[in-house]
Amino acid sequence: AFSYGPLINGLRDALPPQVPLTVGKVTEVSTGPDRQRLVLADGTVINARLLVVATGYSELVRRAIGVERIELSKAHSLSMGFDLAIAPRDCAYRAATCYGKRASDRVAYLTVFPIGDRMRANMFVYRTVAEQWTRDFRADPQKVLCELMPEISAQCGNFEVASPVEVRQVNLTTTQGHRRDGVVFIGDAFVTTCPTPGVGIGRVMIDVDQLHSVHIPRWLETPGMAADKISAFYDDPVKVASDVEGMRVSYYAKQITTETSLEWRVRRLRNNTARQLMIIGRKVRQLAPRREPGMA
Repeated sequence: AFSYGPLINGLRDALPPQVPLTVGKVTEVSTGPDRQRLVLADGTVINARLLVVATGYSELVRRAIGVERIELSKAHSLSMGFDLAIAPRDCAYRAATCYGKRASDRVAYLTVFPIGDRMRANMFVYRTVAEQWTRDFRADPQKVLCELMPEISAQCGNFEVASPVEVRQVNLTTTQGHRRDGVVFIGDAFVTTCPTPGVGIGRVMIDVDQLHSVHIPRWLETPGMAADKISAFYDDPVKVASDVEGMRVSYYAKQITTETSLEWRVRRLRNNTARQLMIIGRKVRQLAPRREPGMA
């Protein structure tokens, strides 16, 4: 497991010497069919043939370029993260995942895992920042967690929390007005999906892979960087399939957690049964006597 900040800094440190890295805040953007120009807050000017926008949820660069974010599902989910007081060596399990029990709880799952010498907990729920449940959780997360998940709370120090609760509201969005000269949007800067099903990193890596291995080499073979070139990336069947699947599982994860119709109750029962069978199978394998080499 890793924290986002050290991961990004590690990737930056690993860049080869011939790749220049400039850190700064963009204040002006101008794009066109041949050259793209960025002006940073310190006055630095960067000129290039292609601008790749990979700014996630940030809107500053997107607005400067003139593209619009379209909300498909506002306040779709809530991501919550915090540290536990228990050390990894004192936890009964190296990592644990606990799923919500009742649709009314609107809890997808909680995952607990080690980062260095601390235990981190990430929780995904279908709530909003403004509702009372969220305020209660931030005020006393240990109390709420012990009520929701008493069966594993004892294994994790009764969920004694050692840090503030970080909360991020997630909206499902897409982009409008992005087929333009000289600039391409990738990852969450283009389409935002829900982190609950865990497809975000895979989706952005598909964007990056298709862009660098398929499209950019073709674009650089001929002069210019007009919108017809850029559109080939947005129409790439591999990228399109990735984005469609990411949005599909984002809606599905919420439905199977919160919907109460017979169809979704049956699906939850199927999933819970499958999990229980996996747990039983793992315990049986652990209890089975080991055979010596060569024994029949």
